[in-house]
Amino acid sequence: MEAFIPLQVSDEFRSKYFEFFFELSKEAFEAAKRDSGVGRFMTKKQCCEFIGISFCYLQKLEKLGLPVIELEGKVLVDREDVIKFMNKYKS
Repeated sequence: MEAFIPLQVSDEFRSKYFEFFFELSKEAFEAAKRDSGVGRFMTKKQCCEFIGISFCYLQKLEKLGLPVIELEGKVLVDREDVIKFMNKYKS
């Protein structure tokens, strides 16, 4: 037998509660999408967001050997290359 205890909350609390779980769900969905390999090739800006670094730091990583793809003036970064590169520096 399941116990059920009714709880009365204000409309404001209910709204904030649903907003919080909506944002939490959205973040989890975006993380799952990102980790599933969707969008394998990223712009430098997307790469910075993926790793969680600044654009200047990304340029330092390029100098250390992070591969980039330059194609007709567009620069892309392969998600798999980023993961391999970062794994080389794990300790």
